[in-house]
Amino acid sequence: MDFALSDEQAAIADLAGRILGEQLTPERLKELEQDDDWFARDTWAELAKADLLGIAVPEAHGGGGYGLFELALILEQVGRTVAPLPLLPTLVLGALPVARFGTAEQQAALLPGVVAGDVVLTAALGEGGDALPPAVPATVAEPDGAGWLLTGSKPLVPAAHLAQRILVPARTGDGATTVFLVDPAADGVSLERNRSSNLEPLSTVALEGVRVGPADVLGTVDGGAEVVDWTTERAVAAYCSVQAGVCEAATRLTATYTSDRRQFDTPIATFQAVAHRAADAYIDTEAVRLTSRQAAWRLAEGVPAGEEVAIAKFWAAEGAHRVVHAAQHLHGGIGVDTDYPVHRTFRWAKHVELSLGGGTAHLRRLGALLAAP
Repeated sequence: MDFALSDEQAAIADLAGRILGEQLTPERLKELEQDDDWFARDTWAELAKADLLGIAVPEAHGGGGYGLFELALILEQVGRTVAPLPLLPTLVLGALPVARFGTAEQQAALLPGVVAGDVVLTAALGEGGDALPPAVPATVAEPDGAGWLLTGSKPLVPAAHLAQRILVPARTGDGATTVFLVDPAADGVSLERNRSSNLEPLSTVALEGVRVGPADVLGTVDGGAEVVDWTTERAVAAYCSVQAGVCEAATRLTATYTSDRRQFDTPIATFQAVAHRAADAYIDTEAVRLTSRQAAWRLAEGVPAGEEVAIAKFWAAEGAHRVVHAAQHLHGGIGVDTDYPVHRTFRWAKHVELSLGGGTAHLRRLGALLAAP
């Protein structure tokens, strides 16, 4: 791939960065962390006004018609500003699969609302384990007339408390999966709110005989494995893009602090041990960024990307771990002060590291891909 951004791509990233940076100051973030919804609604509205929420939505539904790579550039800015927004769940877990697999009626019902900022979407992909979606979910869809009854539990679902629809994979036969669009307000659906390390609400979605009809099937009956695999690859790449932004924020904060902090009337950035630690963090940050962009680009171009996604997620887990630990260490005592912004990058990095599988899970996945004939 060509790592240089086009003028349009640079403009998209700059616009997203400017909106998020101006609106989500450290003081504003502190206020939002006390909000049960963890949702900067005014910033969400500004992103919609700037046509950024529809960046990867087809033009036929009012979107920009761009691809995953341009969306990844926006997600980098979400990570850089540690923005409490359901952008990844709505666009990557929801809008992209609806645009790819949805019927014309499903697309017309959901995608224009996403573009306008009125509709939040998400997906309940995992069921515990190493956080990667299982080949066949434990959640069951039993036939009920022309429809189905869903029963099961889906943990750690992002933005479920805000969503109008949740994509739910369920077992519909021996080894077969179907993905359903579930209304979280429907009878039989209950949400138990938890919080991740970055304070983002993650819900356990319990399904007790939830009735869904043929119009709620995303893709084809028993064809859900394709939908889940397609969505998971893009979601993992998206989390890597967020992590690239988080690492950039941690590195920049550290560079500023070590340049300003003085000991013996000398900036500590000039101390050899400090400079080496900061340089290692910069190298790791660039590795996270380049591997995440490579994965997003290959997915956007429609070429095989399984190995590149696994590599990017390994760097987003292991490399980012080193970056934020270095940032905390080089900040000294102020690094653990929750009134100073660097603590947010640490919390976010740990959240992203473990979302949809940590480094070990994706090393195993990479090994399986390399060993396959």
